[in-house]
Amino acid sequence: MGENHTYRRPSRRSAAVPGVLLPSLRRTPPRVCVVIDTSGSVSDAELGSALLEVAAIARAVGGRRDLVSVISCDAAAGLAAPLCRAEDIELIGGGGTDLRSGFTRALRSRPRPDVIVALTDGQTPWPSEAPPCRTVVGLFPRPASGADEQDPDYVPDTPPSWARVVVIN
Repeated sequence: MGENHTYRRPSRRSAAVPGVLLPSLRRTPPRVCVVIDTSGSVSDAELGSALLEVAAIARAVGGRRDLVSVISCDAAAGLAAPLCRAEDIELIGGGGTDLRSGFTRALRSRPRPDVIVALTDGQTPWPSEAPPCRTVVGLFPRPASGADEQDPDYVPDTPPSWARVVVIN
């Protein structure tokens, strides 16, 4: 995420100062942990969209799949699996939803991620405190009608203010 000076590839400005080798500035791609909501309220089409997002994240970090890990999470979090191919990700779940366990698992993984991306329908309790890294919540769009057929007045918690929210189309 940060920018570092490196002598691996000298700065182009070195030509302006004969006899001096200047370092160039290189941005290191972030380590990303993707927490995918696999609860029963998430459809197969939305899980397919989540896998497309994981593939896009892998491309965004320069194709460095070693920097991307995936956690499937319903009421309990699965293991943080390194990304080999998006098609090979095993999404396990189908029960209730509690992404707090997914956030906890992501923060316990080593090395710790620079960014946590949660892909969810939003029907989950959220961590009470902001994680010590950037957080992005990708929301699957929901119809305007009630999300819970047993309780038509149910309104899911909105994502916390410390997270950047993106609606997944």
